[in-house]
Amino acid sequence: MLRCIIVDDESGAVEILTRYVRRTPELELVRSFRDSIEALTFLAGNEVDLVFLDIDMPNLDGMHLSELIRNKGIQVIFCTAYSEYAVESYEKEALDYLLKPIAYERFRRAVDKALDARSELSGPDQTEMRGKNGKIRKLFLKSGPLIYQVDTGELLYMEKKGHYVVFHTPAGELLSRMNMNDLLNALPSDEFIRVHRSYVIAIDKIDTIEKRMVIIKGKRIPIGDSYRDDFFERIRYSGN
Repeated sequence: MLRCIIVDDESGAVEILTRYVRRTPELELVRSFRDSIEALTFLAGNEVDLVFLDIDMPNLDGMHLSELIRNKGIQVIFCTAYSEYAVESYEKEALDYLLKPIAYERFRRAVDKALDARSELSGPDQTEMRGKNGKIRKLFLKSGPLIYQVDTGELLYMEKKGHYVVFHTPAGELLSRMNMNDLLNALPSDEFIRVHRSYVIAIDKIDTIEKRMVIIKGKRIPIGDSYRDDFFERIRYSGN
């Protein structure tokens, strides 16, 4: 099931797309917006998988809105009456480009693309390589169109951002779409620990610990209240 919103300043277009979404069992319509600024505000605080987005809108056009939400991992399907935007839409990494008036069959094909893309990205797209002790030492992670080999021993910490996890290493960052449960299942449990709803850290990469913070390579990572007891138990420190 893909959670989606519709952003279009034309009421007729919103009505048609709403009807199409409700006809499609794999979609859940969360909200529809006639104002792109309101949609942007909503997306800042809510998780959405897919946006059906008009391009020619006042205040903030669809191209600029798609740029602003790109790092949230939201798929975009442009819906417009203007064919001249097609090339630019694909430069913005849009999933598809629908010309109005939109037939349901064409809409359905675009949704199938979104479902296929989601299926490819669900979970940590990985192959595991284990060392002699049976521990996972290598992960193959999909990031954009490429698959990267990552040595778990090089990982400093992981940070959840929207639908993505950012893997921080001494060499840089790697962004991969997955949830926290998938991440934790992929890592050696004796070497990594979750310290916050948004952070998993490598225990042996800790430099110093404050009362509510872990510092790794200058990065101050919060220790959440619900993870605090487990963290200090794992590092065998009583706090006294």
